[in-house]
Amino acid sequence: MSAPTEQPIDDPTHELFRTALDMAQAAKAGNVSGWLTARYESGRLEDVAFLLSQMLGVLIENGAVSRGVHPADAWRELRERGIDDFG
Repeated sequence: MSAPTEQPIDDPTHELFRTALDMAQAAKAGNVSGWLTARYESGRLEDVAFLLSQMLGVLIENGAVSRGVHPADAWRELRERGIDDFG
């Protein structure tokens, strides 16, 4: 499979996805100023928050399946154990 040669389509969802990735990367690195910059540059805070929630849900459920755990059990475990056991 080769890389696309055309310019990407100007899709607002693509921009939201890039913003969500920038925010997640900055947060994981503990870069508060980078997180704030990405957050406020989008101008669509609710849309980005919803997309981040969707992405987190996908990661949680995919992680559960890869460990052989039912996704509903993974949600319950996370609620019981909290952030310290996440990941």
